[in-house]
Amino acid sequence: MSEQLLIRLGSRAEQSISWLVWSPSSQDVIASGTLNSAAELPALAERLGPRPVLALVPAADVVLKEVTLPTKPSRQILQALPYMLEDEITEDIEQLWLAHAALKKEQDQYVQQVALCKRQQLEQWLAWLADAGFQPRQLLPDALLLPIEQGPAAIELDGSWLLRQAEWQATSIEQDWWPDYLQLAALPEITSYSPWPASIQQPHQLAEPELPLLLLAKHSQSQSFSLLQGEFAPKRQSNRLWQQWRGAAVLAGVCLTLYLGLTAIEGWRYGQQARLLQQEAIRTYQAAFPGESVVNLRALVQRKLQQAGGGDQQQHFLSLLLALQNNLATVQGIQLDNLRYEARRNELRFQARADSFQSFERLKSQLEQAGYQVDQGALSNDGNKVQGTVSMRSQP
Repeated sequence: MSEQLLIRLGSRAEQSISWLVWSPSSQDVIASGTLNSAAELPALAERLGPRPVLALVPAADVVLKEVTLPTKPSRQILQALPYMLEDEITEDIEQLWLAHAALKKEQDQYVQQVALCKRQQLEQWLAWLADAGFQPRQLLPDALLLPIEQGPAAIELDGSWLLRQAEWQATSIEQDWWPDYLQLAALPEITSYSPWPASIQQPHQLAEPELPLLLLAKHSQSQSFSLLQGEFAPKRQSNRLWQQWRGAAVLAGVCLTLYLGLTAIEGWRYGQQARLLQQEAIRTYQAAFPGESVVNLRALVQRKLQQAGGGDQQQHFLSLLLALQNNLATVQGIQLDNLRYEARRNELRFQARADSFQSFERLKSQLEQAGYQVDQGALSNDGNKVQGTVSMRSQP
């Protein structure tokens, strides 16, 4: 079917919803209208039948950001993106949904475009559509579909002004705040697709007036970004009757299989990690005390501590070594490469490799909670691993 349905949702269920059916091939509007609330979406679905759905949401509810990456993007770097934005976002980062857009290279640096919105809000939008029987193929901020060939562009829609200033800079402003926003933003000349308020002094040029949703629809083909990624990515339609009687059994089987598989994998990984740490600790001990055989490392270390006395450097080294071993055993995905003790500074320094930046952060946090002063050097990517240097010493 060549006709497409655009649905522009509100932030809350009681807000009005605009919709438009149009033909991309002929650029004609087939039908359009407004719903009083999300509760009327099922009636719209029954009236219009199955059509490809493009869902738009208020740009004010979505934050667009560009993140400069420290190195060439990898899986670990992309996973760490939310934590790179913690200082710039007032919301709890764990409560937000982050979607990836284009990756650009500017001079020698990589810049990743991302969009963030409240996960609960995204789930609410999708619930409204799903309850009505709509399955959107794409969901994105409305202002991101404004044209920007001639600089910033704006149009009025449902009591708000949609504004797009650049490729990855778009928002919507309530009509009452529009004059104040323009005064503070000091924007260059704006191309307006709606009649311009005479009371607002802002450089602007008037384009031919357009039905707001039609203007956005005309530029929807050029925008491939969607908030529907990962767990929210569109799924293929399947037989609903089949799902009704098979869904519970399939879900139970999948959960059981995943649980058993993950339990076995985690058990093997923890066992492997424990063996590697034990071997590393034994090598370190034998380097410090050549010629001694090691049967029970923990007992030997405790004996050495008792023999060494309270202020001996040897006692301090063994104390640091034992603390490091105990904490490494609880951090998943990190492996020591080498150890070095600097007696002059009473400092234990080690190089390690980990699966992610978070592994280093967890180890640092645990050592600090155990009462040690920890300095973490620069971390760098080495293939699919992260490597770095960490030093620890007792609190003064």
